[in-house]
Amino acid sequence: MKISAEKVYRNSGNSAIIDAVTDSDKSILDIGCGFGDNARILARDGRNIDGITLSEEEARNAGMYLNNVYIHNLENGLPLEIAQNKYDIVICSHVIEHIAYPEKLLSDVREILSHNGKLIIALPNIMIYQARFQLLLGNFNYKETGIWDYTHLRWYTYKSAKNLLITHNFKIINSFVTGDLPGLTITKFIPYKLRQWAFKNIFVRLSKGLFGGQIVLIAKK
Repeated sequence: MKISAEKVYRNSGNSAIIDAVTDSDKSILDIGCGFGDNARILARDGRNIDGITLSEEEARNAGMYLNNVYIHNLENGLPLEIAQNKYDIVICSHVIEHIAYPEKLLSDVREILSHNGKLIIALPNIMIYQARFQLLLGNFNYKETGIWDYTHLRWYTYKSAKNLLITHNFKIINSFVTGDLPGLTITKFIPYKLRQWAFKNIFVRLSKGLFGGQIVLIAKK
């Protein structure tokens, strides 16, 4: 089992996060930048992107797409080196759940957002139906990644995630969940676009908290 500083997170980019960045957003701070997957896509439009990670391996790879990479423990808030910077976008994609005390970090983020800057947060939803079923059975089995990642220190619902930002003086301008149809082993034969239409127009309308796998919040100070 690796400690947090040794773990490496790599994916194809978080499309919900990337889609929330507009053409006018030129300066970005990617908190918990991982392997640089979001930055790799966002940097194609000539944006200035800085990143923060706890992993030296992640920093080496993300550095190919970032202007600056800071190896830093976010339990202490943001690194002093960026205290005077201003960013149009601050991204926290699957980061907050790894932090025991996010108060200092969120306070620091408010200070570095530009006047119309946006904070974009993505979190796993602990109350998605699969997790509820496992909890009902008395199971809480940690895993390498996903909702049960053994380095998660906090767990959030759709409601508590929103309350986290509101209590730290952020104004939420958009909130939604992402995911797919229940019973994917059967429904995987349905075209992706049709699955997403059904997910958004049927299941999400029934309950964001029950069917959403990822919580996404967009906020301003």
